[in-house]
Amino acid sequence: MTRIALEPYFLHQDQVQSLLGEQRTEAARARATRRSEPEAALPYVLATELAEALSSLGVRELARCVLEQDLRTGQVVGAELDFAFQRDREQDTPGFKPMSFTAMFDAGEQVRVTGMFNSARTASSSAASSLAGARRAYLIGTVTNLRAAQIELRPVFIGIRSFIDDDAAAGGLTPGARVYPSDISQFNGIDFTSPFTEAESEAVLHVPEGVVKHAFAGLIGESYVPKDWGGERSDLYTSRVFARGHQVSAAWLFKGPSYPRAMDVRALGKNGDQIDRLFTEPAELLVLQHCHQIKPSVVGMMDAYAHDARRPRSYMIIDGADTGRILRSLGMLPAIPAGLPLQNQRSAVPGQAELFPRDY
Repeated sequence: MTRIALEPYFLHQDQVQSLLGEQRTEAARARATRRSEPEAALPYVLATELAEALSSLGVRELARCVLEQDLRTGQVVGAELDFAFQRDREQDTPGFKPMSFTAMFDAGEQVRVTGMFNSARTASSSAASSLAGARRAYLIGTVTNLRAAQIELRPVFIGIRSFIDDDAAAGGLTPGARVYPSDISQFNGIDFTSPFTEAESEAVLHVPEGVVKHAFAGLIGESYVPKDWGGERSDLYTSRVFARGHQVSAAWLFKGPSYPRAMDVRALGKNGDQIDRLFTEPAELLVLQHCHQIKPSVVGMMDAYAHDARRPRSYMIIDGADTGRILRSLGMLPAIPAGLPLQNQRSAVPGQAELFPRDY
């Protein structure tokens, strides 16, 4: 079983207790009174109670809400981002030590996240040093203002979020974690550290998406490969993947030569809805494959969906280089004539029908 743990740097006790409700708050206070220093322990006990309640409270990932265009003022959201924290000492008043923060993320366009909180409410004196300068942190907060490409949050919690697998001794996947192609047992014979040339990258762009899908299905041992249709949530669903030695279910989204360039969020349908549909599949592992580079903004969006407190999952990214290494191991990477300038190589490569005579 996987659970979420929260370690607080900042915690607004009144707002957290309001979120938790009377019953959970009383349970947390009762646990704190059993500690040697109840007042010092209370922020940490409240954070533990908040972590246990996140799923039932419906706290969604901010990036996912933006992508789905489902964000409103007053909504409580969570975001794990690279924040820049700044103390504004000139605005200090008794009991109030303002600290502002900013962060950016890409949801098809750059979105700026801003806000301010009272640093006098840090969970401990040592936590203050963790809220200085640039720091990756998990923030839970209320949306107080929405403007064009800017979101203002009032923090309830800032700190560290961890996904803890109580069955970790048994191995397997940890929800929220990124899985790499080298973790897949069916890819054991492939050297993902081997050099991959510019010509080979070009060759990948000549392999039809259907061929890649069937090749991957064959490696995995999945016999049932559905035909593409407009309402699909994924291109391939299988329960035959072995990741880190354990059999898991996996849903795959393939993106082929129809998009022969670096993938950004906009390449994945209107508002990136192909990611959203992929994560509606009942799979433990969600896989995104592309014939070219996959930009960090897409990886970040996959990560945000994977960390959704309501149902954390694992995800895997297979870009054009790793796709090429897999195809090369199968002898399916078309040869590019040597000595030609790269811009002329496309015209020198045989057509898809000649390279791949089977009708996929």
